[in-house]
Formats: sequence, structure tokens, C-alpha cells
Amino acid sequence: MIPRELIALLERRRLVAEVRTSTAIQALSVVDALVAGGVTTIEVSLTIPGAHEILGHLATRSDVLVGAGAVLDPHQAKDVISYGARFIASPILAPDLVAVCQEANVACILGALTPSEIIAAQRAGADMVKLFPVEALGGPIYIRALLQQLTHVSLQVAGGFTAEHLAEYLTLPIRTVAVGSLLVPRVLIERGNWQAITSRAHAFVEFAANPHVNAARFLSVMGVAPRPQPAARPQIAVGGVAAGGVLPEPAAAAMPTMRPASDPAASASFQPWDSRPFEQGDDEDWLR
Repeated sequence: MIPRELIALLERRRLVAEVRTSTAIQALSVVDALVAGGVTTIEVSLTIPGAHEILGHLATRSDVLVGAGAVLDPHQAKDVISYGARFIASPILAPDLVAVCQEANVACILGALTPSEIIAAQRAGADMVKLFPVEALGGPIYIRALLQQLTHVSLQVAGGFTAEHLAEYLTLPIRTVAVGSLLVPRVLIERGNWQAITSRAHAFVEFAANPHVNAARFLSVMGVAPRPQPAARPQIAVGGVAAGGVLPEPAAAAMPTMRPASDPAASASFQPWDSRPFEQGDDEDWLR
């Protein structure tokens, strides 16, 4: 299978599961649970002890398309390819990986973040550009801004996004979504709750196939409460009297109560791209 066909297969499946666990046994159990739920494109992180052996085992399976993640240099790329990786994913812009992948007929996914890096990765010969860490720079709003200028790039998004944002990503012209702890929370791995991982995988697959129809079920499985409905707008007074014939409240009473910045309620409506401390999550292992 040549890289063009591999990329086409990745695009059809949309979801790439980034597997990062503490042990090889956990990784293999996670993959079994994901495949049972319909997620069959697996990116094995080289941060896992025994990652090469995991790749070698998964490469023998006909129900899994397996690749290697967190690849940083040509030496690592050659190693994982020898163990059966069908695609290489790097979190950084590493153009020297391209020749190694092309020689082995393996798909090459290079990391980038800024517009200059994205174009540099594409010009270097990357089959797809991994936009990472996408949430740190604004998530969907950042991608929309990029795509207004860069209209012919093949993008994968990765890096700590939320269940709510996944719905927005799937409506954008991106090729694939690489999902880590949102799909496989660390707590489920530690508890060995493989059935829960299978249920989440199934919900992800359904959601990716039809985001609009399956949004409610997906968010429920993810444990996300429905958004509250906005409050009704106050009636406009005519001639000093409200439409219902009731005198309006004094203007001071209608003013919102100002809260100090330290009040948690003051930041409840903030969006991820607001200026506030970035909370490190399971998908931000690269920060550690």
C-alpha cells in the first residue's frame, strides 16, 4: 500500500487513536478495546516502554492500521518502520523524516503549528500535517483563521481538545482527528475498564459518521451536560412603561453584578483561548 492509499484510508476513518500507556500490556488491552468499538487506526507512542514490540504485534493483525507517534528523528523512523509501522507521526517539523518514509512507502505526518511551519511541512513532502497542539492556540477558531488563507493543506488536528470542540472540528475541512485521553482516559486504563473504553470508541465512531444526529448521545457518553438555554430577553419599554403595562425596574437593578477577578464564577464563561493559565491535561504529556 503506497502512502497516497494510506492517507486515503486514514481520511475515510477520520479518527486516529493516540495510544499512550504506562506498560505494553495496557497498550495491547487498550487497542483490543478500541477495535471492539470500531476504532481501528492506532498510533502507538514511542513513549510507551516496549513500543517497538507493540508495533510488531499489531502489524500482524489484519483489523488494525498501525503507526508510530512521537517520532523525532530518522533513526527512530527506520526502527519503527522495521517493526511494521504503516505511518509515521511526529509532533514537530522534522523534514528529514520524509525521505525515510518515502523510501519505505510509509505515510509521513509532520507536526506544525504556525502558518509558516504548515507550509514548510507540506513543501518538505509530508503526506499530512499534524496541527499540534491545536487547543493551545485557540482550537476551531484558530483553524478557521488558518483555512481562510491556507486553502489547500491536508491537516490532522491533535492536542488536548474537548468533547464539545470535537463536534466543531468534524465540521471543518480537516482530514483526520488524532484523539488521546479524550478517547481513552487514563483513569479507565488504570482501572482496567476496557468495556468503558469500547463504549467510548463506539460513541466516537458514530459521532464521526454523523455529528449532527449523534451529538446528544456522544456528549452523554463523554459526561458533558447539555448547555443551558439562554435567558429570555427583557421586554422593551415603550414610553417608560413595559409592553405588559408594568413599570420597568430602575436601571441600576438591571446592571450585572461585578465580581472580582478571583471569583471562580467570573471565569465560568471563559473560552479556551482566553488569557488564563493553561491547565495541563492527559494530552499534554509533551509538557512534562
